[in-house]
Amino acid sequence: MHKAWIAVASVLALTLAGCTGAPADPGPPSPTPSVKRPFTVTTTEVPGTYDPAAATTSADAIVALNTFSRLMVVHPDQADLKPDLATDCLYTSATSYECQLPVGLTFQNGHALTASDVKFSIERAYRLNVPSSSIQLFDSLERVEVVDDHTVRFDLKYADTQFGYALATPAASIVDEEIYDPDAVRPNDAQAVGSGPYALVTTASDHLVFERFPRYKGALTGVLDEIKLAFAPDSAAAEKSVTAGTTDVVWRSLNAAALERLSAEMAEGGGVTRSGFTKVPLPQVRLQRVIVNPAAPYRDNSEVRAAVAAALQADRSAASIIPPQVTGSVASFPAGGTAQIPDIGAQRLRLTLGFTSAAPGERDLAGLLRDRLEESAGVSVLLQPDNMNADLILTDRPAWVNTALGWLQPYVDDPLPGSQAKVADLVRNARSTSDAATRLALLAEIQQQAAADLTVLPQSLAAETMLLGPGVTLQGQPFGPAWQLGLWSLRA
Repeated sequence: MHKAWIAVASVLALTLAGCTGAPADPGPPSPTPSVKRPFTVTTTEVPGTYDPAAATTSADAIVALNTFSRLMVVHPDQADLKPDLATDCLYTSATSYECQLPVGLTFQNGHALTASDVKFSIERAYRLNVPSSSIQLFDSLERVEVVDDHTVRFDLKYADTQFGYALATPAASIVDEEIYDPDAVRPNDAQAVGSGPYALVTTASDHLVFERFPRYKGALTGVLDEIKLAFAPDSAAAEKSVTAGTTDVVWRSLNAAALERLSAEMAEGGGVTRSGFTKVPLPQVRLQRVIVNPAAPYRDNSEVRAAVAAALQADRSAASIIPPQVTGSVASFPAGGTAQIPDIGAQRLRLTLGFTSAAPGERDLAGLLRDRLEESAGVSVLLQPDNMNADLILTDRPAWVNTALGWLQPYVDDPLPGSQAKVADLVRNARSTSDAATRLALLAEIQQQAAADLTVLPQSLAAETMLLGPGVTLQGQPFGPAWQLGLWSLRA
């Protein structure tokens, strides 16, 4: 009986304890501190190299032009040539071009930047001689001389009135001679060290991070402290970043259907999408061309080249390998109409067609070109995404500098053997003359020869795509020497 009472008393005590002293209301949970995402630029195109001497694509140029500085800078709209890192550059004679550097220049690692680094950088790029890079624009260069720590002189093989433009291209980017190998392209797992407006501080498979370099002394000073360059896997992902508001800028990347959807939103919203994005007008700056690979087995067969060109004529909307708004452009290729297809024999040829899968609309256009070639030229065409060694290469890569000679580079770099001497003389004379009318006549003759040789074919001309999110603007000189993306121009 006594033990039972103790047990009951214990239960009552526990029950009463549970009914008294209810725990205090903790209130609403403490908010989790929000992490502000970095300013983000989204694109589908991923750089293949961070070494400016090896830059061959528009994506490579984003890194080269923003991380490294050059002696000169070019505004792409009017091809205005101005000093960048140099205080001044001028011809001291017909074959001597001299540039002055300011005092106190440094690389992003703190090393001093002097005329010796400039000489090293240009000679290194010339020695590496990466195909399709901008180093071919230095063909008139004889030697580079260091006059003193702040003066560098370029001795030329012949009078070249266009030499300053070469100094604004990626291959002319200045690298630190203390850490860059003079005989090898710098691997991507090694730190990229330049002296440009932004330092590349993080590299990952799906993004890069740039930080503003406060000691940059050139003409392209950035404002945003940090910019993330995010790589979207495709147009759908890039479009989602717009509609979800997870990016601040979209560069290229959007296919025709995505642009139609966003354009419809802009039409309803007075030029603004529902998520607050506006479009930057960049008309006629994207020229798509078909290049016959110099290593292709049928490149020397004039009938095959003519058959390819004729089969693509009906869908051709660009009549020159130079955009029409560039001074010196001449309509030299037939566009539209019905072309006479040459007979290339009874045996059906097999060709490959390469294209950049990340470039907006390239896959669709490549498919259209394949259909035309198979229907009209009597050849079989195998599409090979991202194969730049295919027989035919569809490309929308801009020139390294927005001048006639810049756009002619893919043709004049690899002319047919029978045209090589003639083209070389025409290019040299066009670069040497100071008379504008004479230069225009020479440029026209080069384009006429290109239309006869049919190794580089214009196909279409379209607008470039750039969307800016809420509160984002462009200031100053927004683009590189041929409409490459300049992170320095972004404001938020």
